[in-house]
Amino acid sequence: MSETTQQQAKKQVPLRPDIFTLPGPGEKPRLLGCRCPQCGEHFFPRRRICLGCGHQGLEPAELGPRGRVSTYTIVHQKTAGSLVEPPYAIAQVRLTEGVVVQSLLTESDPAKIRCGMEVEMVLEKIGENAEKDDLIAFKFRPV
Repeated sequence: MSETTQQQAKKQVPLRPDIFTLPGPGEKPRLLGCRCPQCGEHFFPRRRICLGCGHQGLEPAELGPRGRVSTYTIVHQKTAGSLVEPPYAIAQVRLTEGVVVQSLLTESDPAKIRCGMEVEMVLEKIGENAEKDDLIAFKFRPV
């Protein structure tokens, strides 16, 4: 099989299934959460019972790709098994639906990160699986 054919056969596989969408051309990736049909509260990741009202039977919901940094920390030392080289930032991002998501930020200069800054979700290859497909994870980048 030629290198071009191998590249065409390569798939993108989420690191964890059912966490985000793999968008088509011109689309933005979305986190896959859920929404309570009784009180309207959103959650990520998906759950079965609403923390707001106790309703059981939440419905799937795609969450907006943008939010704001609520708080963050800068990691300066590499931990065992980490796929990321320090320094890097881990942030809590409040999405437009009110859901708070913990995620890596793409910003290469942690000194530029600020609470309140607007960010958007992006997908990034973090490795390959046994079948040589690209393993994809989500991060947030400054807008």
